[in-house]
Amino acid sequence: MLTQDDLVTALKTLGLAEGDSVIVHSSYKSLGEVEGGPETVIRALLAALGPKGNLMLPTFNYASADKDPVFDPLRTPGRTGILTEVGRQWPGAIRSLIPTHSVAVIGPDAEELTRDHLKFRAAGVGSPIDRLARRNGKVLLLGVGHISNTTIHIGEEYAKVPKAPWAFGLPTYTIRLPDGSTIRHPIDTSSSCSTAFGAAEYPLRRKKLIRDLRFGTSKWQLMLGQDVIDCVCEMIREHPDILLCTFPGCVPCTGTRKNLRGMGKLQ
Repeated sequence: MLTQDDLVTALKTLGLAEGDSVIVHSSYKSLGEVEGGPETVIRALLAALGPKGNLMLPTFNYASADKDPVFDPLRTPGRTGILTEVGRQWPGAIRSLIPTHSVAVIGPDAEELTRDHLKFRAAGVGSPIDRLARRNGKVLLLGVGHISNTTIHIGEEYAKVPKAPWAFGLPTYTIRLPDGSTIRHPIDTSSSCSTAFGAAEYPLRRKKLIRDLRFGTSKWQLMLGQDVIDCVCEMIREHPDILLCTFPGCVPCTGTRKNLRGMGKLQ
C-alpha cells in the first residue's frame, strides 16, 4: 500500500520541485492501493510543491444542456476522475467559471490563474492552462497518456487550427456566479476531439523533453507546458491534420479537415 511519503518521494524523483506550478491529469486507479485514499495523493502533490507552488486540476464536466442545465462551480461535479473531484472541494481551491472545461487551483496564485476564464476560449490563448504554461508551469500525466493532455489543445489554438464544432453545434449554457446570479455563456470549439493526441508524444521524446517514472503499476510523465505548446505548433506547421483523428463519424475532426482544405492547407 502506497503512503504519502512514497508518493512525495516519487514526485520529487520525477522532477516536481517546491514552488512549481503544475496541471495534473490522472488515473487514481492506476496507483493501486493508497493509504488514506485520494486525499493522500492530493496531500502528496501539495507537499511536493510546497507553500509557494500551485496545483491545477482539470475539473471538466463536459456540460450537456440536458444533463447540466446550470453550471455551478461550487456544486457541479467534474468528470475527470476522483482526484480532480477531491481537489475541487479542497479547502482554498478556486474553480474557474467555464461551463465545460473549468480548472480548479490550490495554491497562492489560484485566483490569478483562474480569473476571467469566461473572457477566453475554454482551452485557448489566455486561458488558465495557457497562463500556467507561460509561467514555466509543468504538465504531469499520472497514469494517463497524451489523449488526456489538454495543453495540446492550447498548442492547436496558437497554431490557429480552424476547428469545427461537434454535431450539436455551439449551445449556450447557464452559469451560476459566486453571488448567486446567473449568466448565459456560449461554448466554443477549442476543446474538441483528442483521440489522436498520442502523436504529440513523439516530438517531445525526440527532443528529450519528457521525464518518465514507473511507480508500481502506474506510468508517469512530466514535461513543461510551453514545450508541449511549441512542439504542437511545430507539428501542425509540417502536418496540419496530424492531431485530427481518422474516424469518419467524428464531426469536429472531419469538419476541421474540410476547413483546412478550404484554406489550401490540405489536399
